[in-house]
Amino acid sequence: MKKWIFLSMWLISSAPGLAQRSPEIGGEISRTQSFDVDGLLDGSGNIWTRTRVRLKLDHQASDDVRAYVNLKMYTVGASQFDWKLSETYIDQYKGKFDLRIGVQIISWGTAYQINPTDNINPYDLSEQEAFIPEEKLGVSAIRAKYYPLSNLTLTGVIIPYFVPAFEDSGTVLPEKTLENSEHAFKITAQSIRGWDFSASYFKGKEDYPLNGHYRDVNIYGGDVIGTIWEIALWAEGAYTKPKGGDSYYQIVAGGEYTFDNDLYVLGQFYHRNYPDAKENYLMSVLRYPFRDIHTLQFGMAYETKNEILIGFPEVTLSLADAVSLALSCVFVEGDVKGTFMSQMKDRIFLKVKYSF
Repeated sequence: MKKWIFLSMWLISSAPGLAQRSPEIGGEISRTQSFDVDGLLDGSGNIWTRTRVRLKLDHQASDDVRAYVNLKMYTVGASQFDWKLSETYIDQYKGKFDLRIGVQIISWGTAYQINPTDNINPYDLSEQEAFIPEEKLGVSAIRAKYYPLSNLTLTGVIIPYFVPAFEDSGTVLPEKTLENSEHAFKITAQSIRGWDFSASYFKGKEDYPLNGHYRDVNIYGGDVIGTIWEIALWAEGAYTKPKGGDSYYQIVAGGEYTFDNDLYVLGQFYHRNYPDAKENYLMSVLRYPFRDIHTLQFGMAYETKNEILIGFPEVTLSLADAVSLALSCVFVEGDVKGTFMSQMKDRIFLKVKYSF
């Protein structure tokens, strides 16, 4: 990935008109601690600490060229630091075409947090034992967009080689050959009587290995989002057909509304129909800002078949300009083993973040 940094820097320095434009530089520093509830009081519970430094450079070199670098440095073990590129790419705009080349995160889908059509970037599972996976890994890709009409967008993506969510010694990675490259397509129609519609297709590898190998997979998806009476509504689904295995599908539908007193309410239904598991989740989020700068939130997910209840309370305090403190926890009632929420356990999180 280092070559993408050097390529980005070279293009930035050699782009015409650069002397008249200055890059925007920013980032954040965060420190998160995770505590297992079991054993917390007597000191026998596990405690993890994660420190991250993120640096971002965004440079509009000219009217039709943009460069972006997002570099993440993070702790490994007790004292060592490592780094990885979240994103580093070049944008080129030309008439009705947009072209992006480099390491990038491509987000598809309309639903809240669960997006069956979002299959290009895998989740970063390197710290799943201690922290809930929330970030996706950047992949080297070429993304092209074409706008034949003002409300129609065609998107094509080519990923030269497969990037796993997590590497372990017992798994065989696909060879970096043209035959194992991945690609995706999407067509989006916008503002059709206030609604946006998309249909997508992905051909590549499953994110998680089966019997030590990553299977080829075809995923057909679609989503819609719009507004009725100031209530935002969405639906999203995908049908997955793996090579040499049974097909499965996922469906998500929900909506959100903000009241006059700034109380935010979200409700969502998620159906997961896998060969070995059929689950139905009812999800909700309540969020309320207080004193204009702080936020109180409570999230909940209930799986109807196995009667599993998972809660996600969180309070975020603004300590100063660009400094925030978040205290959150996860509590679980029921047996989550073998379900979509299998990584969840009773845990407390404390996070301090400074943005610049």
